[in-house]
Amino acid sequence: MIASMDDFELLDAQVHKNVAIVPIKTPVNHKIDLLTLKKGFELGLVAVEECEHSTVNTIIVANKSVVPLLLVDGEEIVGGDQNRIIDATILIAPQSEMKVPVNCTEHGRWGFKHNFKQSSNIANIRTRVAKIHAHRNHGSAQQAVWDSINELEMSRDFSSPTQAMSESYENAKADLDEFLDAFEVAEGQSGVAVLIDGEMKGFEIFLNSEIYREYHEKILKSYLINAEINENVFTINTDTIESVIENALNSDFEEFKNEGEEKRFEFSDEDGLGSLYTFKDRLIHMSYFTGSADLDSQSPKIHQNDVRI
Repeated sequence: MIASMDDFELLDAQVHKNVAIVPIKTPVNHKIDLLTLKKGFELGLVAVEECEHSTVNTIIVANKSVVPLLLVDGEEIVGGDQNRIIDATILIAPQSEMKVPVNCTEHGRWGFKHNFKQSSNIANIRTRVAKIHAHRNHGSAQQAVWDSINELEMSRDFSSPTQAMSESYENAKADLDEFLDAFEVAEGQSGVAVLIDGEMKGFEIFLNSEIYREYHEKILKSYLINAEINENVFTINTDTIESVIENALNSDFEEFKNEGEEKRFEFSDEDGLGSLYTFKDRLIHMSYFTGSADLDSQSPKIHQNDVRI
């Protein structure tokens, strides 16, 4: 057990149509200095390039800052020879560069478009879950991502010229903006639980409120783009939300090979599956998605008090 609900506070729910979000707050707003990809691009402290011999599932990321660079699982960069998403949350050491594992989110293009730049999107939830299942079952994560993006297009009765995930988000922009206008970042919020028709779909937690704020809209869009929107009225049961989070926190966390300065753990319980990443024994990113979690692993486990919130 890495924590309990005593380490989190559920703030007042926000509701629009059949969707609700419940902000999650941690009692301590940790000030570990990390650079996000968005700020890194804005400040000219990050450079992203194709490998010398371009390959679909690897790019080179240079961190020119004096603090670690945070890349979040599923966040997208666009340009290069193809748009990509980061394959797992990674911390790149200061003043260094590394080869970063990615997945293509634009199946129909292989040819330089423009220099890589920050996207306003993160992979939709079904794509992130499909990728996790593929990794844990030794399948092709890339094929799972392509299949999921194709399913997203079909579900929205939309087809982009290059099967680009970013185009599906652009096509849904008006619908998504309606919800982004309705759901504000609460003071001190460092995470969020998302409910649709009263059913909890998952939660996401970051190191602190400053980092969460940068991902707030991306995270919400990743849930909403797959959602069936209606005017259904439902009851928000905070006890159920607390129970789902508590069960996730009580899971056995299995350690996986890390790529950078982070430590990477994955977990599953009877309700769903997720990932957790730490730095200096602090939780920097945790995501959890309800649904099937029929996954096996023989990896080492962490135990109570190994991670501080």
